[in-house]
Amino acid sequence: MNGCRFCKNQPLAELASLEEHLTLPTSDISIAKQAINEANLDHLVICPAYHAPLRHQQPILPVEVRVKMLELIASENDKINLSTIEIEQQKTCYTYNTLLKIREQFPSVELKVILGTDQFEKLTRWKHCEELASICQFLVFARHSHQLSPPSITNLSYQLMNNELIDCSSTEIRNRIKNNQSIEEMIPDIAYPTFKKFLSN
Repeated sequence: MNGCRFCKNQPLAELASLEEHLTLPTSDISIAKQAINEANLDHLVICPAYHAPLRHQQPILPVEVRVKMLELIASENDKINLSTIEIEQQKTCYTYNTLLKIREQFPSVELKVILGTDQFEKLTRWKHCEELASICQFLVFARHSHQLSPPSITNLSYQLMNNELIDCSSTEIRNRIKNNQSIEEMIPDIAYPTFKKFLSN
């Protein structure tokens, strides 16, 4: 697990939104910190995907650059760790299967998955969504101010986070890159030099 630290009854949170991001927007770092406080998490695990199941286009950044940026981001918070469990498989992975692998290693942990309202409302499109709902609780954060429509899934358990609304997303970052616009203010300061170095190569 590449240095990830767990203990008995320790909640584990996976940033499901990271499975779709070319990198980690500053807004998601804010969400991660708020989740740690609001849900009283001992640790939060960032689990980037090799390729997101519901995204057709390939990631803009190569795997090694994404991992380096996330390592730097995780190094700033003792409660945030990085897992490359999906990256190492070099294929599209599904959250349910990833959590099963983690539960095999740490059977006593309480599994929680962090995701935005947009993905939460699409949860029925996720592979093994019923089985996934049976082994974890979802921590749902809002990207926009609209009424949540929970998906119809048996035994679904979720907590709606009272998070600050921050207008910054990976889609906007991706569009700015395509249009040669600056994204410096949209990426955590510690990770931006790595991103800038990649662009200059």
